[in-house]
Amino acid sequence: MPMPMLSVNRLCHPNLVLLLCTVLLSACSANSENSQNAYHLPQFNQALIHSTSAENVPEIASLTYLSEIQRQELAGFTARDNIKALPNRLKVSEFINHKMTNFNYEGKNYTSTESWSNQSGNCMALALLTYSVAKELNVYPVFQVVHAAPILTNITSDILVTSDHVRTFLYDEKPSGHFLSGGIATVIDYFPDRFDRTGEIVSESKFLAMFYRNLAADAMLEKQYEFAFILLEQGLKLAPDYDALINMMAITHRRLGDEQTAEKLYLYALDIKPNSLAVLSNYRLLLELQSRTAEAKKIDQYLLSLESSNPYSYYSLGIEALEFKDYKTTVIFLEKFIDNAPYFHPAYFALARAQLGLGNTKKAQKILKKAIELTDIPDSKKHYLAKLDMLK
Repeated sequence: MPMPMLSVNRLCHPNLVLLLCTVLLSACSANSENSQNAYHLPQFNQALIHSTSAENVPEIASLTYLSEIQRQELAGFTARDNIKALPNRLKVSEFINHKMTNFNYEGKNYTSTESWSNQSGNCMALALLTYSVAKELNVYPVFQVVHAAPILTNITSDILVTSDHVRTFLYDEKPSGHFLSGGIATVIDYFPDRFDRTGEIVSESKFLAMFYRNLAADAMLEKQYEFAFILLEQGLKLAPDYDALINMMAITHRRLGDEQTAEKLYLYALDIKPNSLAVLSNYRLLLELQSRTAEAKKIDQYLLSLESSNPYSYYSLGIEALEFKDYKTTVIFLEKFIDNAPYFHPAYFALARAQLGLGNTKKAQKILKKAIELTDIPDSKKHYLAKLDMLK
């Protein structure tokens, strides 16, 4: 079965973003969130929902809630002699660093109070906790999405998990005009990496909507599509023009058997963000499943012509093309990816498979040798060596 790709923030490795649902910063101004968009979000097919999963969906207010005991602990920390004279933004930073001392970076999507109590969580959990502490201390947070190299990318079932995370800028006063272009800010980046690529600035509402995206991605990995539907619906109350959520909602409708609404959602998402690789790729998949080959080929050509602000999305497209045995397209996308991430050995292995599919045995051997050279994981090296031996 062809695989749609899902990308969400989990442990800062999987913002499972769906069939490339990716996330977001430009060098400066806050995105208007398409607030002037003249289009209207298509109605969801509520008849698809038969379960009572809604009771397990966290309320929006609960995401950033801190208990009275937690607020008292924070007040006690900020009253310390070495802390109380600091600007509030630095108090937030010092407190988060304090909390991270024995923090267990497991990939769970905890709310602020849960990550505080459990001393664990993923990147999104830490970002939520930072947000809550900032609000408690009257500090203004600005969020920037960072596209992370798919170091922990994994394929589970028919969903490809990719990665990104959130960087937080803390201001003592609300920035005027362009973000990141002036003023004094403290930056909190939980899992920085030299291969990170900055994305766009997101609003607070979209930042909170990302949490529901993560939860929905987890549900989709477990094939709990009705639960994913309800989670996405909650997220879209916060950010109705968030293309990643709309993309995932379209996939959810398709998985639940409503291809007509799925197509309406894809087209709406493309009205908002015409060059979204994630949406285009998922829409193409729908067309292929409906044997609308000519329309799917038009999207193929358009995808090949696009340059993405998130080069890691090319890996997802390459893997999808490989699943379809479209080896020429696989080569194009994976070579684009490798140009931006030349260290990522699984991409070389996938590229070698594509070259082999095209009958280019010598090229496949050369690429496999590069994969072997790059990996220091014994199992991967053993696997690649075995494949290379088979080609000799």
